[in-house]
Amino acid sequence: MELPTGPYPLPGVRMPTWMVRIDKEGACTTPVALTRLIEHVRGTAHSDVIVAVHGWNYDPSEAVDMYSDLLGKFERLCIDYPPDRPFAPVFVGVLWPSIWMSFDKGPALASVGAAAGVDALVSLLADRVAAAGGAAGLARAHALLAAPAIDDADAAELARLIAPAFGVVADEGAAFQGRDTVASDVLAMMRSMEMALPRSVPGADDQDIDDFSRPSDHTDAHLVGASPRHAGQLGLLDPRHALRLFSLYQMKSRAGTVGTNGVATLLRDLLDRSGTGGDDRGPRVHCIGHSFGCRVLLSAICARPLPRPLASLLLLQPAVSHLCFADAVADAGPPGGYREALDSDRVIRPIVSTYSRRDLVLHDAFHLVLRRPGDLGEAQIAADPLSTSAGSPPSRFAALGGYGPRRAGQALIDPLPAVGTPMVLPQGDPPVVAFDGSRGSIKSHSDVTGPEMAWALHQLVFRH
Repeated sequence: MELPTGPYPLPGVRMPTWMVRIDKEGACTTPVALTRLIEHVRGTAHSDVIVAVHGWNYDPSEAVDMYSDLLGKFERLCIDYPPDRPFAPVFVGVLWPSIWMSFDKGPALASVGAAAGVDALVSLLADRVAAAGGAAGLARAHALLAAPAIDDADAAELARLIAPAFGVVADEGAAFQGRDTVASDVLAMMRSMEMALPRSVPGADDQDIDDFSRPSDHTDAHLVGASPRHAGQLGLLDPRHALRLFSLYQMKSRAGTVGTNGVATLLRDLLDRSGTGGDDRGPRVHCIGHSFGCRVLLSAICARPLPRPLASLLLLQPAVSHLCFADAVADAGPPGGYREALDSDRVIRPIVSTYSRRDLVLHDAFHLVLRRPGDLGEAQIAADPLSTSAGSPPSRFAALGGYGPRRAGQALIDPLPAVGTPMVLPQGDPPVVAFDGSRGSIKSHSDVTGPEMAWALHQLVFRH
C-alpha cells in the first residue's frame, strides 16, 4: 500500500485525514508525510487532533477500513449531536507492522503463509530448538508444524521441541518468579487457544470467531477454516496454534517498541509544535487504541514526559494486563507498568477503557497464554467486589479488555452507554473508568467500530 506525502482521504470521512507508517523498530518510514502533517497542524486552526492506532494482525488496508468505519460513525454523531464549541478536527492514523505471519489472511496467501510461518519460527528458534532435540528435532518440529492436524501424542512431542522458544513463564502462586517453559506449559497454551478461539462453524451463533487472526469469510476451510476440534475430528489439534502463540509473544513486544520509539515522538511533535488552533497551547490531542494498539499508545505516553497532557485516551478492548495501572501488581510488589499514564500531566482524567466477556481472546485465553513475569501488570484477586457482567479476573495475568482494571482507583460501569445516553463519569475523580460491553455492544475482540464506540469517542472529545 503506497502512502502519499500529504493527506490520505478516507472513504466517507469529511475531516482531513493523514496516515503515518512506523516500522517494527519504531522508525517513521513516511518522514515527508510526517513533516508535512506537523506543519499542517501547526499552520492551520484545527481545534482537535484525533490519533488512532490499530491492533494485532491488521494489514494497512484493513486498518484504513477500520479507521474509516469508526470516523464515519463519529462524524454522523457530530451532526445529530452537534458540539457546543468550535470543532475543526484532523485525523492521524498510525500504521505499524502488526502481522507476523500471513496464513490467516485468506486463500491467496494461505498455503504459502503457513509454510512461511513454519520456516520463520524454526529459523528464528533454531539454536534453542536444536539444543533440545538436535538436527533431528528441528526436522521433526518443522514436519509437525506443517501438518494439517496432529493427535495428542504428536502435540506433546511438538510442545517439547518448541518449549525453549518461549523463554520463561511465571506461576500463579509465585508472581515474580520465572522458570523455563516446559512442554506441559506449551501444550496447555495451545489447548487454551484451541478452546477459546473456535473457528468458523456453519450455523454457529457468533461468526466473528478467531478475532486476532480474523480469517477471511472466503478462506479455504482446509487451510484456515474450521479447526480439527470444531470440524468434528475430536482429539486433533491445529499445530498452527503454536505459530499463533509465538506471534502473540512477538507482537506484544513489538507493540511496546513501536510505541516507545515511534509513536512517542509523534505525540510529542503534535503536542509541542501544534500551532494556534484550539487554545493558546494548541489543539486538543485525543488518542484511540485497539488491542495491542493500546499497548503502543500506553508505551508512548509513558516513554517520557509529554509537553502537555492528552485531552483524552480511549482504549478499545486493550490487550494489556488488567493490572497495568495498579498501585501494586501484587502485595508489596511494584506498580503496574503503565501507572504513569494516570498522571494528570500525561492524560486529562479519566482514561476510558472497554472490556467484554464476549471478547473470547481477552476474556478466556489471554491469561492462559501470556504468562511471563513481565506480563504481570505489564510488570488471583480474591473476593473481587467490583465485578460487572464480565465477571472477576480469574488470574493475575487477566487482560484489561477482558475484565477491566483493578487496584487503580478505577470505576467499572455496566453497561457501555448507548448512543444518546450521556456518558456520566463518576464523582471522585477516578483516574480510569472502564465500561463493560458484555451485554451486546462489544460482541468480539474486533467489534470496536460500532455506534457505542463512536459515541464514547464523541463524549470524550466534547467533555470539556
